[in-house]
Amino acid sequence: MVARNAHELRLRERGTVASDGTHPDDRYHLQILSRALAVLFAFTPTSPEWTLESLSTELELNKTSLLRILRTLESEKLVLRHDDRYRLGPRVLDFSSAFLSTLSVHELAQKHMYTLAEACAQTVSLAILDHLEVVYIGIEHSQREVGIQGQVGGRHPAHATSLGKVLLAALDDDELEERLAGAELARLTHRTIVNPAELRAALDTVREQGYATDDEERGIGIRCVAAPIRDHQGKVIAALSVSGPIFHMTDVALGDVRRKLMDTAAAISEELGYMERRPAQV
Repeated sequence: MVARNAHELRLRERGTVASDGTHPDDRYHLQILSRALAVLFAFTPTSPEWTLESLSTELELNKTSLLRILRTLESEKLVLRHDDRYRLGPRVLDFSSAFLSTLSVHELAQKHMYTLAEACAQTVSLAILDHLEVVYIGIEHSQREVGIQGQVGGRHPAHATSLGKVLLAALDDDELEERLAGAELARLTHRTIVNPAELRAALDTVREQGYATDDEERGIGIRCVAAPIRDHQGKVIAALSVSGPIFHMTDVALGDVRRKLMDTAAAISEELGYMERRPAQV
């Protein structure tokens, strides 16, 4: 049976429409959702922008229905509109970031995070960078009653966290400046770095020493240390941290925690295929 229209053909190619034109289980099929997905799938590297007219023709959807879908997607920042043209919006990155993170880094890191949390008796977090915010994609709590509470999907300003400083330090100079341009660095505590020049200096230190600290910069009474996780190309794709109250994360304890953290981050990076370059033996 020939597909009734281009929209149905796309759904069939994705396995959501059977060859006879029916859906695998019509009881759970929402036609409007399928149409919205077809709209999103229409944006590709070769067709990154569409007008209402051209997209209506491509998907064989009437312009009134299509406009309602586009306006809804626009309100959720899944598409952006400039004059009469539409393109994908920034929130589609949330899907790709979540998928890639849970598929690779998070799966590999889970067992290491549990071991590290138990070894340090503190909270271990895994995060990625979204513009000037860190997004938590993994959290492991120790058995201690007093710990740092957080949840997967939570966000914090990158400049006020050790995780964020590790991830910002991995950006090249041009990208860092582009993100910082015009940005207001919010003060969360009296120790938060809010001066861009001071932040740049702090990031230079992070690059030199290979880790970052947060000494009550995000919250009073909380200390945190973070290290980068690299992929097989050496690119920093996430950061791992250990955080806890200052009466546990003392100056003496912090050194031991930092060593365990960096060993764990290195082990995860190695499982991702990263081979650390070592000086040649003379």
